[in-house]
Amino acid sequence: MKSLFIALLLMAGSIAGVAQTQAEMNKQAGQEYKDADKKLNTIYQEILKKYTANKTFINNFKEAQRLWVQLRDAQLKAMYPESAKSYGSMFPACKSNYLTELTNQRTEALRVWLNGLPPGETCTGSVGATQ
Repeated sequence: MKSLFIALLLMAGSIAGVAQTQAEMNKQAGQEYKDADKKLNTIYQEILKKYTANKTFINNFKEAQRLWVQLRDAQLKAMYPESAKSYGSMFPACKSNYLTELTNQRTEALRVWLNGLPPGETCTGSVGATQ
């Protein structure tokens, strides 16, 4: 019986060590979004550098990114159309998590201009057209 009590105390202690406040979870989610956004901007800048000689691509690429930011913001409004306080204390974390998801998707979509397409792909468009 004594060993069961000790085991329960140890489990309770380990759970308490992992528990976070809502403010901590909001802060962590916000940092994850900042990190994802930083990664996206790094990829974006690498593409601009790699394709700098292809002015037509660069102009279209910049426009596409500008429009993606508008789409991202519109998607966020569609996901959370009410005022922030109507979603409660979890809203900052939920918002950041959704922005992180959208940003990671965009980052992966942009990587194609750095990593190329699979061998044999015939519809390459501007991928690899650095001149």
